[in-house]
Amino acid sequence: MLIKSLTMIDFRKYEQVTMEFGQYTNILHGENGAGKTTILEAIHSLAYTRSFKTRLDADLSRHGRVGYQLKGLFSDHQGDEHEVRLKVESPRKKLVSVNNKSLTSRAQIIGKFPLVSLTPEDSELTFGSPEIRRLFFNKLLSQVDPVYLENLQIYARILKQRNALLQAYTNNGVAIDRVLIATLDDQRAEVAALIHEARSKHLSEFKKLLYEAYGELETENSLKMAFISNVRITAGSIESIYRSAFQDSLAEDMRKGLTSRGPHRDMFTFFLNTKDLRKFGSQGEHKLVLVAIKFAEGRFLENFLEEPPVFLLDDLFAELDVKRSKMIVESLQGSHQIFITATDLADLRHHGLKLEGDTLQIIDAGKIQANG
Repeated sequence: MLIKSLTMIDFRKYEQVTMEFGQYTNILHGENGAGKTTILEAIHSLAYTRSFKTRLDADLSRHGRVGYQLKGLFSDHQGDEHEVRLKVESPRKKLVSVNNKSLTSRAQIIGKFPLVSLTPEDSELTFGSPEIRRLFFNKLLSQVDPVYLENLQIYARILKQRNALLQAYTNNGVAIDRVLIATLDDQRAEVAALIHEARSKHLSEFKKLLYEAYGELETENSLKMAFISNVRITAGSIESIYRSAFQDSLAEDMRKGLTSRGPHRDMFTFFLNTKDLRKFGSQGEHKLVLVAIKFAEGRFLENFLEEPPVFLLDDLFAELDVKRSKMIVESLQGSHQIFITATDLADLRHHGLKLEGDTLQIIDAGKIQANG
């Protein structure tokens, strides 16, 4: 997969601009605030209908404007072109189309235009809360498994309804409809089992790719990843195990006014030399693991979708030494379309990037913005 061209209208600081990209390495160069990261945001928004920096479309509109428009021309590995348009008319109205066909849900575009982003915001993946890691793996698995995405959506609807009953009881003393909550838990157990089975299956493959990627970057430390179910899974029917766990936790849930058990509370944890990375890892160790996660993400998507993803690399070389920087660049160049932001081209050379040849395009983001 690659993106050949991009048009932005009233997106962040850009009033109206169109740019074309090279097939291999694209350097987005300029001072801080020139609009480099905005270009990456726009590409990500076309592929996933949202930015990697914010979920609020109002934050993305140019100052004084309501809404924005994006258009991108993608090309797959077979050479077929796909035009994606995203138009936000108001905080409540977002229109997405592919090849002039309007989409009715975000799920219809997930996995169609695979890309991997590595940005400063992604540091939360190893530093942040368990919810951030759940969101990452839900997004990843949803791209390769539409049934998994559908089950997540079903589970979320059931969970929302169940929590509303619990909160009404806890906060306002509204009597719990025991028949309804039992029915919801029966439905939830069935979907929870499917989610658990899909996570176990796909994450087994992801771990192999993660350990392989980390081993290419680091040989002295040992990385392990654990998928820890919120409900203890033993021998027997997984659906029955969930159903029993939901019944056992109902009294506690009624006291707290929330649902305490289920896959929405599963944990994904990284260990470096048997120690929890989140608690004990240094800045440099976190960055190496994050890069390995992103490499594994790209390989995972390519294996399942049979389409090489686009790599969006923002502030790639922070916390990385020159040796590992060169390894990363060499492994991506020539086989993927990559975008790298930079304020200093000399620093890119220092980290092993060759700034000449047919495989490279250098885009001055500040100049584009000024001309736009």
